[in-house]
Amino acid sequence: MIEAELTWGKVVKVWWSLVWRSLLFGLLGGFIPGFIIGFAGAIAHIDKSITFPISLIVGLLIGIPVGLWVTKTVLKKKFKDFRIALVTDIS
Repeated sequence: MIEAELTWGKVVKVWWSLVWRSLLFGLLGGFIPGFIIGFAGAIAHIDKSITFPISLIVGLLIGIPVGLWVTKTVLKKKFKDFRIALVTDIS
């Protein structure tokens, strides 16, 4: 295995790959349950002081696995001129 030079261009590619996926899937994963909880709370006339913390907790519980999935997806991705590899250093 040949270790590629770590350049700012490669760093930006990996960073951007993580950022746009995290934003897209994080927003979808947080918006849909948050909307459902808020909408159901409004219909049931439940105070926002109750539905808001519930939405935050649900968002966190969804955000963590989504973030892990995004990271795993980017780690497996083959970029145009490189790929990321986790290498065990056997000394």
